[in-house]
Formats: sequence, structure tokens, C-alpha cells
Amino acid sequence: MSNPVSPTTTRSWSKSGAWSGARLIAVGYLGLNLAVALANEIAGHPSVLDPAMALISFPGAILILVALFYPLALLLGDTSGTEETGFSILTPLFHGAGALVNVLIVWGVIVFVRHFRNEADGSRGR
Repeated sequence: MSNPVSPTTTRSWSKSGAWSGARLIAVGYLGLNLAVALANEIAGHPSVLDPAMALISFPGAILILVALFYPLALLLGDTSGTEETGFSILTPLFHGAGALVNVLIVWGVIVFVRHFRNEADGSRGR
């Protein structure tokens, strides 16, 4: 059996070893996504980067769009998304939020699989 962690001790992000490989991959993915989205916005949305931006933030960006932006636009009656605009920081933030949703989806799947595996092992008497 593993030793339970005392409820009074907290894990600090500044301790060595707190940044596991999975956390580094997640932060790297978010940073890369934000950097590419910002470069795409600064370059003026070249058609070469549009499919790449859709690919690296899929399906999180779609979930953000459908669950947040479309209902908000319906409530406010906003049609500003249809016109061409200049530089906007909202587009990189949108893609970054989509990447964050992707990280949370993967994290949730991993937690579910670990929980399911632990329950299965516990029912077998291990």
C-alpha cells in the first residue's frame, strides 16, 4: 500500500521534481499554440497558417466556439465576427483557450482511465 500524503503538507510548484514530463509537454503545447497563433495574427492571417491553427487547437477551439462564443453572440446580438478587422489579441487567446481545453480533455481521460484501472484492480483483490 502507498503511504497517504499528510493533509497539512502541500506540493509546491517551486520544489524540484514538481514539473513532470507530462506537465512540461502540456505547458510546451500551450506555449507553442499561443506563439503560432500570435505569429499568425501578426502576419495578418496568411492562408498557409489557417489550416495549421485549426489543426493544433482542434477540438478545443470548436468546443469554446460552440459552448461560449455562439451563445454569447446570440444573447448580445453581436455580429462583429463577420467583418474583417486588423490586429486582435482575441484570436490568439481563442486558440490558446482551445489548446487549454485540449489539455484538460486529455487530463480528464487519463484520470478516468487511472481511476477505472484502480477500481478494477481493487475488485480483483490486488
